Amino acid sequence: MERVTIYQVAEAAGVSVATVSRALNGGPVAPETRERVLAAVRRLGYRPDRLAQGLATGKSRTVGVVIPDATGPLYGRMQRGLADALAAAGFGYIATESRRDPGREEALLDEMLSRKVEALVLVGSGLAPEALKARFGRLPPVVLIEREGGEAGVPTFQIDNEGAAYRATRHLVEAGHRRIAHIRGLRRAGREREAGYRRALAEAGLAPGPVVDGDFTEAGGYRATRALLATGGFTAVFVANDRMALGVYRAAFERGLRIPGDLSVVGFDDLAFAAYLTPPLTTLKQPAHRLGFLAGEAVLALLGGRKPTGRVLPCGLKVRASVKHVEGGAV
Repeated sequence: MERVTIYQVAEAAGVSVATVSRALNGGPVAPETRERVLAAVRRLGYRPDRLAQGLATGKSRTVGVVIPDATGPLYGRMQRGLADALAAAGFGYIATESRRDPGREEALLDEMLSRKVEALVLVGSGLAPEALKARFGRLPPVVLIEREGGEAGVPTFQIDNEGAAYRATRHLVEAGHRRIAHIRGLRRAGREREAGYRRALAEAGLAPGPVVDGDFTEAGGYRATRALLATGGFTAVFVANDRMALGVYRAAFERGLRIPGDLSVVGFDDLAFAAYLTPPLTTLKQPAHRLGFLAGEAVLALLGGRKPTGRVLPCGLKVRASVKHVEGGAV
């Protein structure tokens, strides 16, 4: 199959070759012109030759990405979004895993520098602000996703953890639940989700708890649920992520409890399996692909000399069958 050329893209979009180049490389182009060029790229299936571009410009056409956990399904969706944003502009990416180890993350940044990446996307970075700022002088443009705290002047994209958890807990309150337990998570996301849970209960004039710690894993959710059930006194549980909700289902099954007949459950993330549990899990849908796509757009804007700003994205509540409307009672 004959390769589509940049000249064909220019002709299809009704612009010059130079304009196509600027549009794909984040240069100064009117928004409507950029969209016309990108539409032509998609329609024709144009793929820039990154190797040739790199040889001609001395640039790698590559973005470095550091994620906390390569096994996390949300990070895969983020990477897909990032790739979708970068592909039309002829950029690829290299992904590495920090394993939530600040020392390893620092080493990975040095490795990225040695690979001549043109920009960095750091997901859930655990580096102290001082450690990150100390490197800014020699780092290429940086975009942050779900950073533990922000950095002034650095585009940061996050989800509204607190607002989403508030919405989940309100859903349980509106279903008639008055004793709502919480299995909380770790780090900033866990703290913000717990804050939303507590705000919803305070607004409804309800006492929180019981609240137990989880670790965002299936085993952590299982252990936390066993601890909750040993105490009892609740009809519903808001779980800080879907993986821990799997542990809730397992522990409830072992105790002979029916979901939602005996215990209502709401999770967070809307991972692929959530819709296939028995019963399907009510949960909050993280816009992971959108986070990655916006980060990719921000990278291209930075490389084009523009100054993008970050965003906080809402999460939608996916109502399924794991919540029962109740009149009272407790497990």
